[in-house]
Amino acid sequence: MTMQEHPFIVTSSFKADNNTITYDKNAENRSTAVGKAFTVNADGKAVLVADGDEIVGKVLAVDDDNVMTGAILCAGLRLPLGNSQTVERGDKLVGALGPDSAKGYVKSVPAPPNAVATNARVNYQDSDVSDAANIDDALNTTNGAINRTAVAVNSLRTIINKGRGLVLNYNEADALVALI
Repeated sequence: MTMQEHPFIVTSSFKADNNTITYDKNAENRSTAVGKAFTVNADGKAVLVADGDEIVGKVLAVDDDNVMTGAILCAGLRLPLGNSQTVERGDKLVGALGPDSAKGYVKSVPAPPNAVATNARVNYQDSDVSDAANIDDALNTTNGAINRTAVAVNSLRTIINKGRGLVLNYNEADALVALI
């Protein structure tokens, strides 16, 4: 069964950044960004999503005045999967990088970082030199887990990026999503 987009689409227009989303009269719907995922930057301009960005919608067309039309609330839009990405039904999506680090692709939201185990108890008053290695190992393990958690949180720029949309169907190249 082929994945097909569904006709229910709510659109809006945004000024494009003229960098990742540009006008090209020879491209389908006047831009090579058509069909890719976009977000809105701090200047209020539409840009293709980068790795981990929240998805606002899908680029539908770009006009010669660099105004982009995008689907922002829809059912059943196909968005391209990032390099080596897989998704499952029910996944939420964020931005990903595609071939040659191209923007505008999607991936499922990374799993939240694992909880840091803090139950290592050592009697510090009765410690001797033989306990030092165990104490050091416990501290290094906890420190490593805290650092991995901090890196995961910092790479998302928020504590939890809930992502957007809902994967309805998928294949090796695209995800059929409802952006809600």
